[in-house]
Amino acid sequence: MAGWLDSHMIIDQLIDLVDARWVGKICASVFLNKMLPYVLFFSSLLISAYGEGEIVFLQAPSSISFHGQQQLPLSLVKDVLTAAMGFSVQEGSDWRGMKVKDPFHYPYGIVGVSVPGLSSLDVSQGHKFPLDTDSPLDDVWSALEWRVAERFPYSENESVYYFSLDEGKIASEIHLGQLDVEPVDLSVLKHLNPDVSYDKQFIEQYALLNAIAKKIEKEGVVNNDGIPDIYWIVVPGLHPLIDRYGSKSKPVFEAKKLINASLQKLTAAFKKAYDSKVVVAALASDSVHTRRYRRDVAAATSDKVKFNLAEEYSQDFPVMFNIFLWFGIAYVFALLAVSLGIADMDPGRDSIIYRMTSNRMKKDN
Repeated sequence: MAGWLDSHMIIDQLIDLVDARWVGKICASVFLNKMLPYVLFFSSLLISAYGEGEIVFLQAPSSISFHGQQQLPLSLVKDVLTAAMGFSVQEGSDWRGMKVKDPFHYPYGIVGVSVPGLSSLDVSQGHKFPLDTDSPLDDVWSALEWRVAERFPYSENESVYYFSLDEGKIASEIHLGQLDVEPVDLSVLKHLNPDVSYDKQFIEQYALLNAIAKKIEKEGVVNNDGIPDIYWIVVPGLHPLIDRYGSKSKPVFEAKKLINASLQKLTAAFKKAYDSKVVVAALASDSVHTRRYRRDVAAATSDKVKFNLAEEYSQDFPVMFNIFLWFGIAYVFALLAVSLGIADMDPGRDSIIYRMTSNRMKKDN
């Protein structure tokens, strides 16, 4: 009897096991056929939400270190670079990706390479942070230029340089002098066609970027006068290529490869010119494609109208509020003290109350 029960129990367990396997196969089939497309769709949404840009710190002095992979808002990049120069930053932040190890040896220069229209540079070296493109790229340059001018208003030497490679060789030579732009070896180009206007424009910008790196590497170009230098280089040639061929196309991939090679040369040139005391950062932002910045502004405006939110106060509001508050409190207590003092005053002949309340002036006989 016991053996018969044991055999039946074993058979029941085998049946349950077979049923469990069939149920697992059915669930897996349903997931692959029905749920997997939705999972991939939402995953792509998450990747696109956090893949709008990238900042890569290609070079940093030993006094500054970068760590972690915390997302960095583009509106905060100017504060990060300002703090890297040793300037005070008024606004606080929760971003903890940079650490100042030695506050007595800040970098002598900040180099920013801006590549609009691109979500990632695919650079192998450097420390990368995902970028939240909540503001335009040009705002970073404008803020850095203004902060250096505010801190050193009477500087005779030029310390801020702006290069937009689409302006050509002449515009770059205004700051750096004569540039030796070498023609690009067209035999190495497999997918970019120099006969196409968009491709030709990018190839010219690539050659100009190499010429700038070559010029910086020469001695005497960089002036270490104690004032931090800022070099801001804009490479707009990739944006038309992405619009024409697509972000995953072979011409764009080849263009990225060329830009990465130029970034290595530029980093090495500035590192040599500043004796490694320089911060080199490459910024890529595809806000021109996602238009998230405009959507956020429109959404914020609609929320204010919808919820009847008050306007933001200026930074001087707490100061003025405290001045009026404590002056009012001191004025009330001073008035109360004077009133109590007058109320307790003896109305004798020496009192002002006696003299002012009498019908006629009294005088001693």
